Amino acid sequence: MVIDKAIKRIANDYDLTTETVQKAIESSRFPLDFDKLIEEGSFCYRGSDEETKTDNASICLAAKILANKGVQEYILPIVCDRIKAWNHENIEDLLALLKKITSIMELNPEDHPPIDTCGLDINHLPSEDIPKHIRHGCKIWAMDKKGMCLVGSDANELIHINKLV
Repeated sequence: MVIDKAIKRIANDYDLTTETVQKAIESSRFPLDFDKLIEEGSFCYRGSDEETKTDNASICLAAKILANKGVQEYILPIVCDRIKAWNHENIEDLLALLKKITSIMELNPEDHPPIDTCGLDINHLPSEDIPKHIRHGCKIWAMDKKGMCLVGSDANELIHINKLV
């Protein structure tokens, strides 16, 4: 039950099907030992009732599943492909996808050199054409069709282009 909830949690959080998550687990080069993972996560099995306990345990187990290198190798390219295919409509969608990649990569930072792990060049994100003359010292990572820009040293802030030219 906890395993199923963890798989559903990952699928929901990363906009995947449970079948995709299951395939990532089954095809991992680093097989998961669920008995061990559940035992290690038993401290998470707490709360006022069974449902709360199971939910808390599934959060811990989902993180452990996502920390598996083989699972990451399967899921990261899927999310990266979504970034590459971003339709330029809403910069918040792009930011959400970048946050998903970051949240996975942070589980094993030593295994992921820059974001190019999945063939994504952070300096060349999909974008509308960015005006040449912008405020000095400002880096625009991407811009949507409405002029909203992804800025900041970590590409995690949003601002309209009118405030940058």
